Amino acid sequence: MEEFDLGVAWCWEFDREMVFELEGYVQQKGLSIYQIAPYNLEETLGKFQNNQLKFKLFLDRASDQNEEFERLIQLIKTLGIKMLNDFDKALWSADKATMHLEFLSAGIEVPYTLILSPLEQEPDLRVENLEKVGIPFVLKPAHGGSGEGVVLDAKSIEDIIKAREEFWEDKYLIQQKINPTEISGKRGWFRVFYSCGNVAICWWNDLTRLSESFFPEQIDEKIYRGIEDLTIKIAGVCGLDLFSTEIALTENNKLVVVDYVNDQCDLRKKSLHYDGIPDEVVQKVLSSLVEYVDFYVKRNYKGVNS
Repeated sequence: MEEFDLGVAWCWEFDREMVFELEGYVQQKGLSIYQIAPYNLEETLGKFQNNQLKFKLFLDRASDQNEEFERLIQLIKTLGIKMLNDFDKALWSADKATMHLEFLSAGIEVPYTLILSPLEQEPDLRVENLEKVGIPFVLKPAHGGSGEGVVLDAKSIEDIIKAREEFWEDKYLIQQKINPTEISGKRGWFRVFYSCGNVAICWWNDLTRLSESFFPEQIDEKIYRGIEDLTIKIAGVCGLDLFSTEIALTENNKLVVVDYVNDQCDLRKKSLHYDGIPDEVVQKVLSSLVEYVDFYVKRNYKGVNS
């Protein structure tokens, strides 16, 4: 039987660079890695079914985009292999409506939000307390990523009706529009990455959807520590090992979580993609992930060759 410390499934073409960089970090630690992409998925499934292949840890970057990988996920779960992230927790935390309520229960500051049932379940629109949300407001489906289905400047009931018709099977969030304060000429909006206990921050412009490198000395230390602590608190709520979130600083110095949990976070490098993530953030995320893999393997497989 072939046994690898880490198995990684991926199918998005822009994940290629990240996965091969991850492979380099893994090999520097003296660990082994096995990649599963569409071209070798069937071969990999066959090896698992014939008891010829085993992973100690598994990272899924594919099943949310390619349903063919769902068979692999079910095998991984059946075999009891630890996943980064746990598949069921990832599904649960992907629901923005659920996370909104969980964050409220945990005392995490979030925008004032109304949650609507899916159109197919409740075709008659009933919206109460819309005045508390304010105008304009943000509309977003409970599921999905990369801004799909999000309306940033909704102003009327008609906008809500139109949005619900687009994703009629999904719940919708009617959300207070957060206007961040300005810090050193930048919008006080941050994209934050959590990777196995470590936090990496970058500036994020919610209007241009572009990121910039962040340095702690650019903001008050109390705010910086607040972002770190808030991200760790979010990790405790969602139970994920790897995710990104978005946090805004308001004019009254409140840190508000505006985009809750993205488990399939974008890890394209800015040096290669103008709308990518700063290189140092990607490097920190990947190195933290590999440090955890190294720790997990040594703790659970002492004396076992990789």
